[in-house]
Amino acid sequence: MPRTPTDHEMQEAAERLGIVEPGQPLPPRLRAKVAKAIQAAEKIEATEQAEAAASSDFVTPVATIHADLITAGLPETAAARVVAAIAPAIWRTSQGAAHARQ
Repeated sequence: MPRTPTDHEMQEAAERLGIVEPGQPLPPRLRAKVAKAIQAAEKIEATEQAEAAASSDFVTPVATIHADLITAGLPETAAARVVAAIAPAIWRTSQGAAHARQ
């Protein structure tokens, strides 16, 4: 269940969105709409953060493996092919971890 925004948060959001002028009270008929907008924005932000974390969980091991293969003496093209071959498994692992965090 999403948290209920405070009166102060709703007033600030209404002012930022141009629903009311600064210092003007938020009409009761708009309070629920502003509260829902705040909750939707928080949900979007949480989703974006989870997606960024999942992307990082994927990119870091792929880049590390690629660099390690080159350091071990594999030509860059061969290292790229190896990483391309194992990337789907890394993606599935990182996405599974991302879903577990939600």
